[in-house]
Amino acid sequence: MKRTWMLAPMGASVVLVLAGCSGETGSLQAQAVSSCMLCHNGALEENYSGPGIENPHPFAGAASLQCTQCHGGDPNGTDLASSHVPPPPEIGDEAFQATNAKAYFNRLTLTGMDKFPNYTVGGRSYTALDYLRFVNPGDLRVTKAGQGCGACHVDHSECVNNSLLATETGIYSGAFYTTGQANAVPANQGRDVDTAGDTSFRAVQSSSFVPGVAPVGAVVELIEAQVWAAFGVHLPGHVFQNPEFHAAALDDDVNPDGSVITGSPLAKLFQEQVQFTCGDCHLGSAGQNNRAGDFRSSGCSACHMPYSLGGKSGSTDPNVNKNEPLNPDAIDEPERPHPRSHQIRGVARTLAGGVQVQGIDDATCAGCHQGSNRTVMQYWGIRLDQNADLVRHEQYPANPVSFETTHADTRLFDPAVGNNTFNGRNANQYILEEDYDGDGRDDTPPDVHYEAGLGCVDCHGSYDLHGGDVNSGDRPILSHMEQRVAFRCESCHGTVDAYAPTRTGTGWDGSTRTLAIDGHDHVLDHVYKDASGNYWLRSKLTGAVHYLPQTRDTVANNGKTHPTTGQPIYSAKASYSMGRVDGDASNGLGPVQTGGNDAGFAHGDGMECVACHGSWTNTCMGCHLGGEYDTGNNFSNTTGERIVYKQRTADFTYQSPLFFTLGVGPRGKVTQFSANTKVFYRWKDENDALSRVFTFSDRNAAGSNSVAGFGSLSHNAFMAHSIRGKVSPTKEGPRYCATCHLTDAGLVQFGPQYDAFRAAMASRNYAALDFDLLKQHFGRNTGNAMNSPMWPHMAAGLGTGLFLFDENGCPVNPLDTGTRRRGCYSDPLNFVFVQPSAIFDLARVVYDLDRIVEANGVANGSNNHAWLDPLVGPALRDGATDLGLAGPLGARLIRQLTDPATGIVLDSWIDSDGALRGDAATNIAGP
Repeated sequence: MKRTWMLAPMGASVVLVLAGCSGETGSLQAQAVSSCMLCHNGALEENYSGPGIENPHPFAGAASLQCTQCHGGDPNGTDLASSHVPPPPEIGDEAFQATNAKAYFNRLTLTGMDKFPNYTVGGRSYTALDYLRFVNPGDLRVTKAGQGCGACHVDHSECVNNSLLATETGIYSGAFYTTGQANAVPANQGRDVDTAGDTSFRAVQSSSFVPGVAPVGAVVELIEAQVWAAFGVHLPGHVFQNPEFHAAALDDDVNPDGSVITGSPLAKLFQEQVQFTCGDCHLGSAGQNNRAGDFRSSGCSACHMPYSLGGKSGSTDPNVNKNEPLNPDAIDEPERPHPRSHQIRGVARTLAGGVQVQGIDDATCAGCHQGSNRTVMQYWGIRLDQNADLVRHEQYPANPVSFETTHADTRLFDPAVGNNTFNGRNANQYILEEDYDGDGRDDTPPDVHYEAGLGCVDCHGSYDLHGGDVNSGDRPILSHMEQRVAFRCESCHGTVDAYAPTRTGTGWDGSTRTLAIDGHDHVLDHVYKDASGNYWLRSKLTGAVHYLPQTRDTVANNGKTHPTTGQPIYSAKASYSMGRVDGDASNGLGPVQTGGNDAGFAHGDGMECVACHGSWTNTCMGCHLGGEYDTGNNFSNTTGERIVYKQRTADFTYQSPLFFTLGVGPRGKVTQFSANTKVFYRWKDENDALSRVFTFSDRNAAGSNSVAGFGSLSHNAFMAHSIRGKVSPTKEGPRYCATCHLTDAGLVQFGPQYDAFRAAMASRNYAALDFDLLKQHFGRNTGNAMNSPMWPHMAAGLGTGLFLFDENGCPVNPLDTGTRRRGCYSDPLNFVFVQPSAIFDLARVVYDLDRIVEANGVANGSNNHAWLDPLVGPALRDGATDLGLAGPLGARLIRQLTDPATGIVLDSWIDSDGALRGDAATNIAGP
């Protein structure tokens, strides 16, 4: 079909019949404008004045870039073939991709595009990067070569290329560390208690790494993840038709301490599993790019030119297919997904001439940053229920009184798009609201910052996302997230002792302002203090301005009011919870107790804000990963080549928002901890034989070390994106006092039960546990509304007794009547399930997954995060044998939280309803 533009330059009516634009034979008319502009926009000048494609880069100084400056191609071409960069023969055209699965996979995901050899078409030579640049000038392999975005934004390109978002080393290397494999880079071995990264999507090297001076987590290089399962590769150590990888042979691949033998078939199979299951969640490629919630590009474009939910183009380019993909839940070859528009997003603002630039929204982040309900979904107040346990009425240990799925939530399931899944999951697997204790409040509310209208980019700006300071050369290759993320709660809100720190700098609008600074001493150009001392945040998402109350004004009754509403900032309960017990009213009241106080104490001295303000976390217990030998169309997420490894399972046994654990994070403060892929791994070989189920100990022999007793596998500090300030009639609040502390009233009511529970857990006498009592005290007790002393036992990391597992990853408890409980099979080859309660036998217990520490401070599990400052933190882990790492609480804190005789028993506290209990009413006056 021919496309016709009706244009009227300089008052004359000109009709251009652009036969070549649609791929038909014929030539473009001679013109001064590039063939790109003429065909895709219809303008007769390089100014996007036509009715077609949008100007992607309307920014001052570069508002009329030629298309070929970014995309390459020939602006003087006379038709489509002579203007466009032809694809490599391995990719071919759409007809070829419709019948060649490898070609389509690599065109869709861009994974192995840089691996193809040079080629010649029509007497002209091309590289694979020429074509990759043509389809996405923001791909990091292109920008690293100084092309596309990298031609102008050199510093950004170099910074992002080495960033955690590009390398994904936190996932790769973290997983390989947890299995005990030696660091694959000799120069990185032993660094930071042997937790340093080693593996990446593509190899990266640091030009500034200096041993002895480099910061924690920095490495000299990361190597590309190696593919062992390539189809047709008959080489020693490779999977294809190799008996070394038969199921029975894997039993010899584990050391006595539970770690996998480096370089063994089992180690290589697990590497393949990580690459297959997790190895596409980075900026290096476009990911799977095949279903609603996953449609995106690669590199810079992944964030700055987001795709639509259903993959259909929102561009005004007349040459883009507006009808593909037909099914947003399952793209079909040779279809391709498309951006919402052909316009770069960044920070919301209005340019000269009234051009609006949109901010990068949360939906752009959601495709990657969700997983087992991490980050974006939690921020929105949505919990992942992978097994649809709530809908099946099989939630463990108890079903909620009420719940609501996301069937009507258009953020995930838009009737206009017609998608029935998001990230491959349906609305029964995403829970919008749930109420376990029947108080009418949502136990999984959204973050207050989301409710206020803030987006991810309002906290995580250039430094966090680009991988450092693009202007200063601060670009070390780092191993873990906390080593890079610089934004802190205190950056905006300050502490009880001081207002948020500031210094003079250039604001978002180019003016000189008093700006807030992040945890790495970089200015936040959108967070500022005005002449009256009020703090404000200008949203990068919307451009709206938000007032930022200061913690010091919240705890001190100094008369400070909200500058626009007139409401007082002071809160008596906040003053009690966060203030300092020193008699100084400017620091707040502090948690005063009638029976005595720790002079000068304030929670913020040794605790991160999220420890209390993170209202809920989706605890995942039991991660069942499995692979199988398969000669079908499976392709590597690293190289794009055909492989014989296929994911067989990637399931969670239990997910619940109720459980809660504290630990000492890598910044040396008490924070929330969460289960970290407590993996049970199994392999099905080419003969359909199943291996046994493997669990692993890490490089430091922690996690599944049978010599050390009942392992708890892996756990890590977790930044819950579920911040709440106070309870409301419809939403639960923060973690109030009784969540972590014993109270005198709780011991009066439940003292004998707690003594019996505590003794049984300490001696691992699981037969003495009253599981029905545990179901009551944990299963329907949101925020410890019952004031149960068992909750502090859980919070301290000593466990609940509810997550006992056998060697196969099947739960051991009499409560669970689930009919599809992952890990419990009478026939694992054919996935024939058996109810855990039907085979309950305490003699089968091998793992106690939420018992991450003993009362003496010795950890039972694995942690892969080193201290950011080794002089801060170890004191909070007294008794630990792994003092070089972040991890569970130390013996002193455990005793203070859990021991009725020698610990801290509150006589004054705030309960989960926000009500004053004990003697608190005599100490607190006001809301």
